[in-house]
Amino acid sequence: MSDKQQKEDYINKRYEEAKNSTLNIDKQIKELSNIINYEMDNYKIISIEEFIKKDIHTLQLPKSLLLKYKEPNKPIIRKANLFEKVLKNHKYNYSMYVDEIESKYNNEYKIYEDKEYKRKKQLENLIKAHELQVNEIINIKKQLYSNGDVSTITGYKEEILSKLKYPFDFKKNITTGYSKETKTLVIDYLLPKDNIVPNVQKYEYIQKGDKIKAKLRKEKDIRSIYNEVVFSIVIRTINEVFKFDKPNNIDNVVFNGYIEDIDLATGQDIKPYIISATIDKEKFKNIDITKINKLKCLKEIMQARVNINSNLEFKYINPICKCDDFNKSIVNNDSINLLDVDPYEFEDLVTILFRKMGYNAVTTNKSNDGGIDCEFHYEDPLVSGKIIGQVKKYKNNIDIPKLREFECVLRNSDAMKGIFISTSNFSPQCKIFAASNNIQLINGNELIDLFNKHGINSYISKN
Repeated sequence: MSDKQQKEDYINKRYEEAKNSTLNIDKQIKELSNIINYEMDNYKIISIEEFIKKDIHTLQLPKSLLLKYKEPNKPIIRKANLFEKVLKNHKYNYSMYVDEIESKYNNEYKIYEDKEYKRKKQLENLIKAHELQVNEIINIKKQLYSNGDVSTITGYKEEILSKLKYPFDFKKNITTGYSKETKTLVIDYLLPKDNIVPNVQKYEYIQKGDKIKAKLRKEKDIRSIYNEVVFSIVIRTINEVFKFDKPNNIDNVVFNGYIEDIDLATGQDIKPYIISATIDKEKFKNIDITKINKLKCLKEIMQARVNINSNLEFKYINPICKCDDFNKSIVNNDSINLLDVDPYEFEDLVTILFRKMGYNAVTTNKSNDGGIDCEFHYEDPLVSGKIIGQVKKYKNNIDIPKLREFECVLRNSDAMKGIFISTSNFSPQCKIFAASNNIQLINGNELIDLFNKHGINSYISKN
């Protein structure tokens, strides 16, 4: 072969290398765009029976029963000599010799057979007893699963979702919570990082310098592909939950996707949520997940909380609700910790509460309010009149001096009554003083009850 031909062959080979590398990238991108249907034909769902069996201890048989008894060796009987064949006495003695050896062997073999029979019988009984126990556990847990047992449902769903295959490797961390009353499953899902998207768009062979050059993908395109992957994971996960819910334990699914990140202000590891979506089973049945615009479906049909900036980068969001990993329950994330609320916002919240209770309620000017935070009017012919309120967002209990100050304000006002509201509690002396001075006290527990009763989910946590 000529040098020219060798050079041409080498150049063609290098072009082919670049082409094949680009084809591999194209294949990865195509797989990322088809995550919803990825390897569904080869996906075998683990049955509830198989799932339950995983937690059942394997039968540990006693070592003594696994060892077979040693079978007695067959005796070696010497052949009769000439005398023992022809002479009567010798012949008789030889016969006695043979009988004695065979009888001894038969007795030993009988003992061996009895021992082996007992050993095998004991093994058989242990195995049968274990099988009965396993079947009983499976039947009990299957019944629990059918009846909405939280532990079984959440464990089984986590197992199913952890086995789903994707065209890339990533750390799967899936936690679920379940409410039997509302038949709602909440999924907290650690999403893959954006490095699952190849940062190379294609490869080109440059003859000059004999090198294969990578053309990098634009950051915006990487973000766009990654977003579609996230949307696909959400939709596929919800589909799998409803698809394999034979007992109809789940009417609603909430999917919360979070990432592992670093807070650049503190350098601390954080796990912020970037997407949260919910949908009920009946609505989901009407969706053809192979034809939808994923983001449009998530936002308009699945009430998704997803915030994307102009660079297509996800911003952190507050999930619809979360699951409590400790007891597998659901935590309503829309609840408000009153101690985290700004003091002025807290006054506004109290005003909203009293409006819901039927009062004409307003907050006073934020400055120079004269010790009056809110004014309430109740339109009733018998008990109508002006009521003034003071609202304190305190962790510590209210003391007498605070109440005396409010009593002075009440005495110098035209109000018929005063209401002192606090996130903390009141001492017995405060309660006596209030009763004597036309002041109604509402402590933290009573306030929470009122808020929750009138549709404002709230709690008080000092942590």
